[in-house]
Amino acid sequence: MTSSILSTQDRWQRTEPSVPKKRVLLNHRHDETRRSPAAEDPAADLCRRLGAVVESAGQVVVLRARGEVDAYTLPRWRNLLDSAAAETAVGGHLVVDLGQVMFLSVRAVMALADLAQHLSRHGIATYLVAARTAPTIAHVLDLAGMTEWLSIHRDLTSALAAADHRIDPDDTTAVPESD
Repeated sequence: MTSSILSTQDRWQRTEPSVPKKRVLLNHRHDETRRSPAAEDPAADLCRRLGAVVESAGQVVVLRARGEVDAYTLPRWRNLLDSAAAETAVGGHLVVDLGQVMFLSVRAVMALADLAQHLSRHGIATYLVAARTAPTIAHVLDLAGMTEWLSIHRDLTSALAAADHRIDPDDTTAVPESD
């Protein structure tokens, strides 16, 4: 009997899977210490996250923004707005197209509203094209009491028509200023 117990125990010891010992691995890979592209070139990162094209036609300047306008890109947003405003002549119109903007913070909306208020004192009207976010932006502007300075449109055509209406007040076919 003892021999059968010993043989069973012996078999068990041989067939038992070996349990690995715990090992502590210290990872000293060089790629973990590499800096991110944003850290290497913050200006390029800002341009990737928020870009714009400015087009001028007569008295109308159109700023077509793309990307995200958040706390990180807010200084660039303000610079883009200021650059477009500088190209707009007194008595002209600034149209800001947000069709390619995926995120727009409340602070970005307020920066735009503040600029529109400033420009209106210089005879420049500001129009906003915001197809997806028009109701939300309109609500923010309404809460802030800024709807007087910034009209919101669902597409670029209606914003340009509103600008044309202001340029030629005798035109009876122009559409109303806001949607």
